[in-house]
Amino acid sequence: MPVWLALSQAEEWMKADADGAMAMPLASEPPAMVANRVSRAINTPRNNFEVLLQPVA
Repeated sequence: MPVWLALSQAEEWMKADADGAMAMPLASEPPAMVANRVSRAINTPRNNFEVLLQPVA
């Protein structure tokens, strides 16, 4: 399962015990994120091109 942490929380999360690590994401606001539609070609590992990260219409 993905964990969304602020950059400032990363080191603390890595050093925490299991209970502490699980409690951190629950006790904080998730970082702001922006979702963009990208090319379906990004789903193939051999397509390793930075241009695939650009938003598509």
